[in-house]
Order: sequence, then C-alpha cells, then structure tokens
Amino acid sequence: MNTTKVFSNMLAATRAGRLDSERLRRIVECKTVSEAFKMLGDYGYNYAEGASVDGFIVGETDRLIEFVTESCASRKLCEALLARFKYNNAKLAYKSRFVDVPSDGYYKTELDVKSIVDGEYSELDKYMAEAMTALDEQNTDKPQEIDIALTRAMYKHVLSLKDQLVKKYFTAEIDMKNILTAARMKRLAIDGDMFIAGGKVHFDALEESVKADGFAEYFEHTPYAEYAEDIEKNELKELWRAERDIDDYLFYLTDSAVTSYTSDKPFLNYYTQTLIELKTVKTALVCIKTDSRDTFYKRIPRIYQ
Repeated sequence: MNTTKVFSNMLAATRAGRLDSERLRRIVECKTVSEAFKMLGDYGYNYAEGASVDGFIVGETDRLIEFVTESCASRKLCEALLARFKYNNAKLAYKSRFVDVPSDGYYKTELDVKSIVDGEYSELDKYMAEAMTALDEQNTDKPQEIDIALTRAMYKHVLSLKDQLVKKYFTAEIDMKNILTAARMKRLAIDGDMFIAGGKVHFDALEESVKADGFAEYFEHTPYAEYAEDIEKNELKELWRAERDIDDYLFYLTDSAVTSYTSDKPFLNYYTQTLIELKTVKTALVCIKTDSRDTFYKRIPRIYQ
C-alpha cells in the first residue's frame, strides 16, 4: 500500500502548481476572456472553443474527478473527495423536479441523476437516500432547504468512512463553515437550524455567538480563534474573505506533510490546492469579463500572495 501511495502522490505532484502569483497576474491582465483561455491552455488547462466560463470550470473539475478516481490510493479517501461532486449532482437533480437547472452544471460522476429525478433511491448511499426521503415527506421545493439537507447528508457520509485523515480534514471544514454561517446569521439578525453536525465546535457556542454582542469570544479556545477574530475585526462584512480563508486553512492543514509520500496527505493537499486554483481561475475570468480586475487582487487567496 505504501508503494501505491508513493506512486499516487508522485502523480499528484506532477499535476500540481500550474498557477503562481505571476501567472495569475498575466491572466488577469489579458484584454479578453478568449485571450485568457489561450494563456490557460499554455499553463496546462484544457479549453474547448466556445466554452463558457462555467463550462470551462466544470470541465476542469471533471478532469480532477477523473484523476482522483483513477489515481487515489485509498478507497476511503477517494470516496470522501468525490462526495462533494456527487452531492452537487444530487442537489441539481432533486431541484430539477421543480425548476430548470443548467445541464452543464453536472459533474461527471457515477451517480445516476435520472433515478433521483424519478424518485428512486435504492442505489444511493444511505445518507443521501435518507435525506431525499425526508425531503419528499416534507414536500419541500425550496432550494435552500434542499441544499442544507443534502450538505448535512454529505458530511454524515464522509465521516462514516472512519478514516482519521478524512475526519480531521472534513471536521475542520464543518467547523469553519458553521462559524461562517453563524456570522451570516448574526449579520442578518436571523434564527434558524442552519448548522451542520459533525464538527468539534459545539452548537451552543455557535448559537450564543449569534445572539450575543460579541462573536469571536465564543471560539477563542478552538483552533479557529484567529479565523473568528478576523471575521469580527471586519465587523461581519465582506464574508467572502472568510470563505477564502477556509480554503487556505484546509490547504495548510496538509501542507506541512506534503513530502510524506507514504501517507495520503500529499494527495489531499493537491486536491485542496486544485479546488482553490479552479475557484481563483473562475474569479479571474469573471473579473476580466466584467472589467473589474482590481476586485481580483482583493480576493486572491493567501496561498498566491
């Protein structure tokens, strides 16, 4: 298994690092999106003539999915890393019963979306099937309710795999997303059952942070104290910064062990870096399209700064 992991990690290393701050600067300074696409092609990305920005990102994400499927040495890690894409497709398929959804929004996964549209859940994983059955019983067509129900189910599924590295990574993601949700609720002065189970930050602390005058104090004895302090310092404004910081945190969570080629950490680090990379490329392309390049430099992830 160790040899397999070494090979898997070496494959990931050959694909990593397509972007750095200088390449990003060159892309953003392109006059048109078409010119930027050509430059991205020079950096190792695939581009089909006529593809939209969203279509391009979905295509690159499909390449990541294919690589993880074929190259990940750990079955549990592979299943965990692909879960977000399968559950994205599940959300779209369920919503398509009520509204039109973009056909190019689906990723290439093994999930049979037609069965979801038809209300047939026997081939789905336990947690996805339970969530959809509950949504059917509630007779809801509200996108937000569908999203939160299936997001919760996804994390239940991932944590049920009982892999220590997966647990550490996704528990941190849950905690930080819950803190960000608490900040949004506090800013908008709303209540609701919006948090995701599975993290280490207690719901009591999250709920109190929404109601109290302070915010960061409820997380000062957690690994996310600095994260919460940054949100509070910014007066709960521009919460896109907090979303960006979740990505950076998860990247650095595995970065310290990227040379440990007998573990799964380098592969997980590559996966995280690629997700950040694709978000960053999409932001760059949108900024070119809308002629708002200055905005990009404010939003650039810290790993590229």
